[in-house]
Amino acid sequence: MKNVRRLGLVGALVAASVAYAAGLAPQNGPSAADIRAVVKPISGGGAFSPKDGSGKYLALQFLPASSDDESTSALVKDYAANLPKLAGLRTVFVFSKAPAKVTGDASESMVYIDEGGGLFSELGLSASSAALVVFDPEGRESFRWTGDGPQKRLPYSEFEARFTAETQSPALKDYNLPKGSRLAIEGYDPVSYFAGRPVKGDPKFSSTWRGVMYQFADAANRDKFNANPDAFTPTYGGWCATAMAYKASKVEIDPTNFKVKDGRLHLFYKDFFSDALKEWNKHETEWEPKADTNWKKISGEQPHAGTK
Repeated sequence: MKNVRRLGLVGALVAASVAYAAGLAPQNGPSAADIRAVVKPISGGGAFSPKDGSGKYLALQFLPASSDDESTSALVKDYAANLPKLAGLRTVFVFSKAPAKVTGDASESMVYIDEGGGLFSELGLSASSAALVVFDPEGRESFRWTGDGPQKRLPYSEFEARFTAETQSPALKDYNLPKGSRLAIEGYDPVSYFAGRPVKGDPKFSSTWRGVMYQFADAANRDKFNANPDAFTPTYGGWCATAMAYKASKVEIDPTNFKVKDGRLHLFYKDFFSDALKEWNKHETEWEPKADTNWKKISGEQPHAGTK
């Protein structure tokens, strides 16, 4: 029932942003929808244009032609192995010309060739240096990084730190997260609630969205979440919905005490003497809009719309 302040978490993420500021900066380049260039896949499939990534964050990794194919393959494989840890994101590798070898495995589906350098040019990039450009779900450029020469690439660990800091919710300090941790719902799998039975997630199946980490029972649930994270995250930052409506306060929850309705996941407090869900069910029509209003006043964040 206590309101835990999380300045330590926010400070850590801000520090991460500062630490990776060198070479990484917001830009005012063209929107994804305005880019005309199309790149071709290295192994089957259709062509790709940045406008195809709308609705998600899109990371374009630009790699100039290089004789160091082993290093390039290792980079692509490292990203492919770790990207499931970041929700709501698509990553595409764009080469200035086809390398002799990329990875030789499934991660090649992420690799495209910019024949003629049209995409490099539209984004103001040199075909002789590695670079990264990230667009937000609305197609606006979020930030970019430019390497010093063809062999200076951005390691996945640095990309993850910057992406997490850049995309975290401004309301993060108001979320129900343990002190010093980003883990939501006490480690319960958010997708499992929509199947009617909440289960604990496994740390090896984790994903981060808007600065918050979620755990999942298996890779399939993580994939569902990653494809549309806002469809599964709990309302009101994970605090008790009844307390948010009745007292405009942030009260802890029992992660097994929940209700899913109209695509919205509400969580509730429960102990031996009281059950906030029972009170919610008596007043739901009146309390749900009150909880929405109170959460916006407290956090500045729009409540989840659900499927109403």
